[in-house]
Amino acid sequence: MMRNKLFTGLAAVAILSLFFGCASTDDGVKEVVFDSGDSKTSKNVDAQDEQEINESDALLVTTSEESSYKIESDVPLNAKESKKNYTGWVSTSIRPITNVIGNIKFNVRPKKGTFSIAAVGADDKAIPVLSTANEYTTTSLYLKAGKSIYKLCDDSNVASAAKKTAKGVAIRYTIEKTAVVELEFECISSVEGEKEDTIKVTATVQNLGKKKNDFTFKLILDTVLGETDRHHFYTSEDLPVKSEVLYRTMDESKWIVSKNAKATMQIILDGSDITPIESVALANFTTLDTKKWEADMTTFRSFDTVLSYNNSAVGIYWPKSSLEPEQEQTQIFYISIASGEEVPGGAAFITGQPLQDTAKPEKESPVVKDKEPAAEVIKSEPQKEETKPAPQKEEVKPVVEEPKPVKEEPKPQNIPSISDDKLSADYIQALLDKIENLEEGDPEVNKEEINALNAELDAIITILNAR
Repeated sequence: MMRNKLFTGLAAVAILSLFFGCASTDDGVKEVVFDSGDSKTSKNVDAQDEQEINESDALLVTTSEESSYKIESDVPLNAKESKKNYTGWVSTSIRPITNVIGNIKFNVRPKKGTFSIAAVGADDKAIPVLSTANEYTTTSLYLKAGKSIYKLCDDSNVASAAKKTAKGVAIRYTIEKTAVVELEFECISSVEGEKEDTIKVTATVQNLGKKKNDFTFKLILDTVLGETDRHHFYTSEDLPVKSEVLYRTMDESKWIVSKNAKATMQIILDGSDITPIESVALANFTTLDTKKWEADMTTFRSFDTVLSYNNSAVGIYWPKSSLEPEQEQTQIFYISIASGEEVPGGAAFITGQPLQDTAKPEKESPVVKDKEPAAEVIKSEPQKEETKPAPQKEEVKPVVEEPKPVKEEPKPQNIPSISDDKLSADYIQALLDKIENLEEGDPEVNKEEINALNAELDAIITILNAR
């Protein structure tokens, strides 16, 4: 009996021992699982803290949706840290950057590297002075590096970024192993104590290559104000520009004016710290928007073509610079704007020359303005009032460019008579196709034939416009 009790007791002890041992093991497993989960959560929180952007340091903060995407991705933490951006440059945002400084408004699309400028009126309404079509891509800075040409806002080889600055905006274009270009717009006031009305435009290129290379800029500005005015452009003497023209120097006409009843824009290209230009073309947009670096300005054209009616633009070309690796070159010019009948003060401020009522569009005809100086010159000799050649001289004066002398008659002399069958849409299209094919070949070799075809096309347009 005692034996049985002893065995029963030992069995009970064994069972209890086994039970408590299993319980202890289960608790241990639960504890390990809990610790693992807690540690994982802690890591996620740390990663999120590392990824946050301080609004006071960054000028444009990504949306919460973008941030959560980055946090949940499988990118290692140290790789994420390398993406932190405290410089203000924004390269991936599809939302435009907007900045209003004084009387000037900027809109920039960082991903495309495009920009638009508007004049802000007294009613706070913005009046664009450059085209806003096609996400601003018709206005662009171009870079020629060696023999390669890049349209900086529309080339897959170019990476762009943008940021607000205290006085405007800046856009950066990077071409790997070739160059980095920074385009900066800095607003200033032409009159002390007044709102900013003038933009200092600075384009800087740095050679990223390992060898010395040649670099040069051109800027195509797709202007819009003159397209609703009697004339597309005016010179600094307020004389209208009635057809395409090329200036080789801006020593005489220091700025170009584009204006209408709503706003005025001065493009100031001489004076102060402005970089001397190689040439400036005032032409139809399609004349300047070509694959060639220089526009074909050898034949007379109006601002209207078959492909592009009433569409004017300004092409600014700068001289070539040879840069060593890491060396930089900067080009500077100014844009001054005003709304309504106000006169932009930038030209007077930059060049030190008085303005000639350039802000009163359409109401003062060029003929009236020409008579005033003539009368002043001959004030002491009234009988010489017949000296009206003076106005003609003034009209020839700003036209230092080459096309202007050719302006009056040469074209019709070189073109055969245009028969009615050549005025058909089919013939015009065939003519355009032939010009395009020749330009896709070797434009220099085919230059004479291209010019002849362009001249014929211009003659057809003249006849059609006259009907």
